[in-house]
Amino acid sequence: MAEPIGQKQKDLRSDVVIVGGGFAGLLTALKLHATKPDRHIIVVDAADKLAGHQTWFFHESELSNSESLSWLSPLIDKEWTECSYQFPRLASTRQGRCFAIRSEDLRRVAKERLGDDIYVNSPVTRLSESHVELENGRIIAARCVLDASGAQSPDNNPESPEQENATGTLAGYQKSITLEVELESAHGLTAPVMIDATCPQLDGLRYYQLLPWSEKRLQVSEIYYSDTPEINRERICRSIRSFINRKGWVIKKETREEARAIPLPLTSTYLTASVGGEALPIGRYGGYFHATLGSSVAETVRIAEFLATLEDLTTQSARDGLLRMRRPWLRRQRFYRLINRWLFYAAEPTLRYAVLQKIFEQREDVIQRFVSGQTTFIDRFRLLKVRPAVPLERVLRSLSEKTLVSWTEARAQKPAESVVPPETTSSLDRAS
Repeated sequence: MAEPIGQKQKDLRSDVVIVGGGFAGLLTALKLHATKPDRHIIVVDAADKLAGHQTWFFHESELSNSESLSWLSPLIDKEWTECSYQFPRLASTRQGRCFAIRSEDLRRVAKERLGDDIYVNSPVTRLSESHVELENGRIIAARCVLDASGAQSPDNNPESPEQENATGTLAGYQKSITLEVELESAHGLTAPVMIDATCPQLDGLRYYQLLPWSEKRLQVSEIYYSDTPEINRERICRSIRSFINRKGWVIKKETREEARAIPLPLTSTYLTASVGGEALPIGRYGGYFHATLGSSVAETVRIAEFLATLEDLTTQSARDGLLRMRRPWLRRQRFYRLINRWLFYAAEPTLRYAVLQKIFEQREDVIQRFVSGQTTFIDRFRLLKVRPAVPLERVLRSLSEKTLVSWTEARAQKPAESVVPPETTSSLDRAS
């Protein structure tokens, strides 16, 4: 992997420049390289380490192309044949293969395949559809410039969690702390527990996620659907350790920690417009993620595979193709934003779990399409019909994005006591 592009180096030329060495940037670079190895691809990142400390989970059913696993397989750290979901009034198991990719494997494969064409510690000050200008004044020219800068974090460690920019966006937040632990004895889990929401509900929807890596090695995440992105790391780590102890497991040592806060949009204002003359946004920065679940693997894979099919890959040809590809995706995302408004706007914070519980009560094929971001019109009708028990007035108000925007603008312009809020504060806020 190359050092920062120094001031004494000459300006560079490339077929493709990808700004951002996170999940979307590296996955896209790997797919483009695998499809056409002689294509020159440069990845530029401001951080000193690619991909941070993260784990990405996905189901095989999320992949629209049956051949996707063949090129993803070198990145996969673990495979399971089922996973489970647990809510206060529901316990279910989903059959089907599921996988986990870890940042260490993504980083290793990227270094092997791309080598010295990856530049770290190289902040970008300006980019267009044909040039990338670095902080030190060096310029990289390319036929295709992709902006995967998405999440910005000073050092991408648990003390400074990966927190994505939601400026100007009405959003709730999916925030989490993850601890990987080695236990004194076997934990007995053979498959992931994707949601365990049977715990007390604090700071909005709260649940645990468990990924068993080996007989004694376990990854436990505590995840919140909260109104704010702030993470109380010390309290949540303590809570995770207590959860592990309640399960009867004894921690031998903690081997890894992750932290992140992802904005889940309530309106369409988060969508980054792709304008001629500018670099093409991809990944989360382009809005390519599941607006309700926060997952990005499926959409990132689809975009990477699409870009790899373009014989004449330029920024403009990629932009034109993605605009056509994006239309049905935008219709589905509109529905997921409605679910978010139910979660963060209509439901009481301590009852947010009931919204997801209703979704996971549906038939297996409906759940599969919801998780993969491929809900049909009939699916959406079915899910709207089984609305969870939330106040009807708030449900009606949440149907329109404009209503939410108008209420928010009114709240900003008037004294706090003159605007009736649509939801109460969380129990954690009241406790503090």
